[in-house]
Amino acid sequence: NKLEFVNELRKSVIFENLNIYRELFEKTDPNKATDLYWERALRFFQKLDKSDREVFFKIIRQIGVDATSNILAIIDGVVWLEGQTEDFVLNMKNSKNQINGDLQDMFLELEELDLP
Repeated sequence: NKLEFVNELRKSVIFENLNIYRELFEKTDPNKATDLYWERALRFFQKLDKSDREVFFKIIRQIGVDATSNILAIIDGVVWLEGQTEDFVLNMKNSKNQINGDLQDMFLELEELDLP
């Protein structure tokens, strides 16, 4: 159902991704990074004190929330893409019941409640 979809989306995109980033930044040695971008990002992170690191992760989390909210707005038909001429319809494979329409609202309500 809609609520399960939104909860699983939050779990995957917000919480699991944040944990992945946290682990990458906290446990990866910049000297072992094979990508210049990651090496620079890791060196930047290492310069931050503990308090600033928490702010950094809050910023990453908020970026995930904003991106997810924007995508759900498109799926819900609140925002249209350039050149889009028809509404999106999101339903489960074996069901004709449309689940989009208020996914963004549900997502943002859960975020406001700050529920895991």
